[in-house]
Amino acid sequence: MSTPDSGLSAALLQLTQFGERIALLDAAQVAGLLPPAGDDPPPGYKPAPSIHWWTVKDGERRAAVAHLAAWVEQVYRPHYGHLAGMLGACWAEHPLCLVQLDWLSELHSVLYFQPKRSASLLSAQAEFGTRIMPAVSEQFRAETSRCTHRAPAAANGSAWRGAR
Repeated sequence: MSTPDSGLSAALLQLTQFGERIALLDAAQVAGLLPPAGDDPPPGYKPAPSIHWWTVKDGERRAAVAHLAAWVEQVYRPHYGHLAGMLGACWAEHPLCLVQLDWLSELHSVLYFQPKRSASLLSAQAEFGTRIMPAVSEQFRAETSRCTHRAPAAANGSAWRGAR
């Protein structure tokens, strides 16, 4: 016959062992999220540093705008249809567009330049395409459709020649 103390001792031992197993599992999960040890960087795209638009001057600004312009022409305009048509031709003159395009282009690269696609990456890509991209494109439309330096819009409302 067991005593109440022996039952309590056994329960405490089981809880301690259970806690130790959880700690090992947590450590394994955290280790899986960290980059591998050593000098070699993990595979996949690494985001560029943020651009501090309020501090960049002349040549540095031109280079940053040229980088964004390349992304706009190579990725955004050809692949995002009517959403890309919301970006006015004068976008480089709008600080809001520069700030948004900076992180938008980097996020796109993070999501699409990975060596493997996991279920969570696929979910993030869906979120990007169905929620983030339309919301930012609408911001571009609102910002560039009421300015004084916008080129005359085509019949369909877009100044971009590819939207005609």
